[in-house]
Amino acid sequence: MPFGLTNAPAMFMDLMHRVMREYLDRFVIVFIDDILIYSRTREEHEGHLRTVLQTLRDHRLFAKFSKCEFWLSEVRFLGHVVGATGVAVDPEKVRAVIEWPTPTTVTQIRSFMGLAGYYRRFVQDFSKIAAPMTKLTKKNAKFDWDEECEHAFNTLKQKLTTAPVLALPETGKDLVVYTDASKVGLGCVLMQEGKVIAYASRQLKVHERNYPTHDLELAAIVFALKIWRHHLYGVRFELFTDHKSLKYLFTQRELNLRQRRWLEFLKDYDFSLEYHPGKANVVADALSRRGSDAEVVVCQMTHEYGLLEAAELRSSADVPGTTRIQICGQMRLQTVSLLTVLEGQQGDESYQQFSKMADSSEHPDWSRSTDSCLRYRGRLWIPLAADLRTEILQEAHRSRFSVHPGRTKMYADMRRLFWWPGMKSDVSEFIRACEICQRVKAEHRRPGGLLQPLPIPQWKWEHIAMDFVSGLPRSPRGHDSIWVIVDRLTKSAHFIPVSTTHRVDRLSILYEREIVRLHGVPLSIVSDRGAQFTSLLWRACQAQFGTD
Repeated sequence: MPFGLTNAPAMFMDLMHRVMREYLDRFVIVFIDDILIYSRTREEHEGHLRTVLQTLRDHRLFAKFSKCEFWLSEVRFLGHVVGATGVAVDPEKVRAVIEWPTPTTVTQIRSFMGLAGYYRRFVQDFSKIAAPMTKLTKKNAKFDWDEECEHAFNTLKQKLTTAPVLALPETGKDLVVYTDASKVGLGCVLMQEGKVIAYASRQLKVHERNYPTHDLELAAIVFALKIWRHHLYGVRFELFTDHKSLKYLFTQRELNLRQRRWLEFLKDYDFSLEYHPGKANVVADALSRRGSDAEVVVCQMTHEYGLLEAAELRSSADVPGTTRIQICGQMRLQTVSLLTVLEGQQGDESYQQFSKMADSSEHPDWSRSTDSCLRYRGRLWIPLAADLRTEILQEAHRSRFSVHPGRTKMYADMRRLFWWPGMKSDVSEFIRACEICQRVKAEHRRPGGLLQPLPIPQWKWEHIAMDFVSGLPRSPRGHDSIWVIVDRLTKSAHFIPVSTTHRVDRLSILYEREIVRLHGVPLSIVSDRGAQFTSLLWRACQAQFGTD
């Protein structure tokens, strides 16, 4: 497997699963190049270690000793701390959330919500707490960071520092599922012996908002069984709901089509459906009233402060030797400040018009931020003055953070933060003029076919080729091009002085006088698809001559 191929992780994961197949889920967990070995006793663990190391030796796979850790009571794995008592949040990862600066744009809110949302199963009422911030991320929503948003931001950071430890499920012990639904979303909790194993919730889809209460509560049950199928399938468990009529679901005579489909799905599981009053079902009830899941974005962060922000990177990596995760949030333009933009806006001829629109309630798209800059739909308006647009285009395209993105990617990144009339066409023109892009950009057209030799003509001037040599200095008679017509058999040629302004009718007269008069009408002509040779007049002329 060569380096750099997109399917390399999947191929390597498949290899490790085949190598460790007989030990998986017995005492080995494999995630790409990470191997976790777990045991109940020290003696058992020693035997497991020998087995795994011998398996690696048999398959000629190598582990770097400096990256290995042995005899641990707890281990950090994929942003979590896994130990004998359960799964907890990695303090080093949480520190990045705690140190996150107050968001000033929608992009920064989404980045923060993505990182914090990675640990949402540890925080009860996660979406309820974050609701004021998630409202600002909706399409066409006006960005207004108020005290409610600030309180939600600080509360969420505080909750992550006191997140509980989630228990690990034990085979052979009974599982209990609590579900609930509301007009906002679905929520469920998986427990074992009174300990929480996992929380889960999701927002209702558009069509689900029209469901009656009975179907919503049933949808919560289906959601829980689907998301925890790997825990619940094939084992006996109890399921509690706060909707009493669901107790009689399996004996109900009349069901609609949706309920019948779900009933067939429920029959795959072995469980007892019990009624649990809503007041006692506090956890699942709260989860069902949470908002939508934020996109998980775990990435590397560089703390530079200025104007231009990059789109967040969607990848995760642990940095060896560091005590904090670095989350990629902000790539800033050092040469342009908000003060420069504000001065440019005030000096622009459109400032008075846009300023009145921002101060008027009749134009909700325009607003004025706390720094007095005008924004269009939450994006900073960049005026034409002082070459601000050029500087931003250069930073978005040529900086060491952007690496010459294409037209679509660059425009998508910029339109999250900036706006000016004709920005998309300006981006296209800027990329078209970039010398580096023109030299090294990938070719997306189909590869050309193999060159095919033309048959050798049987007689002179039966088959000819022609083209123009242009861009020459203009002669006293006004000629700046040469029309080259070559016989493909004898290689004899005519060089006819012409001008780029000559029309096709003039060229037809020259062709008849210089070629047809001296050599007759050729059977075929080879040329490029220049405008002169594809015009209707030229083709009509050749059709009269009988030339292909």
